[in-house]
Amino acid sequence: MTEAQAAATRYCARLIGPLMLIIGAIVIARFDDLTLLMPAILEDGPLAFVTGIFTLICGCALFAGHHHWTSATAIVISLLGLLTIVRGVTLMLAPDLLAEFALQFVNAGPGVIAAGAMALLIGAWLAFVGWFAKGWREV
Repeated sequence: MTEAQAAATRYCARLIGPLMLIIGAIVIARFDDLTLLMPAILEDGPLAFVTGIFTLICGCALFAGHHHWTSATAIVISLLGLLTIVRGVTLMLAPDLLAEFALQFVNAGPGVIAAGAMALLIGAWLAFVGWFAKGWREV
């Protein structure tokens, strides 16, 4: 991994880590509210489309700034960029498909809490690597 790649990975980990940590905690804390919000947002066509545009912008920006696969952290960040691109395109192209998937996911119950916990854990790991793990060879 070059010095520039390590710096990009650390920067993205500093940005994405706290974001995912906070979102994961909020998903767990507001589980009951999210079961109502998610389907309603996805059923509102214009809102889903605009959300898709901003999601696509975020995914493209992340992947343009970070697209290397040289360590576990780098792989996770690059995959998050690609998944964000796919989510943005899906929100714009097939919001009904995403709404159906979200409804099934929300009705599964513990799935939303598990997703929140996974986001919280990945966020904590990325925040640690980005902010506190100075000198780690594998960034």
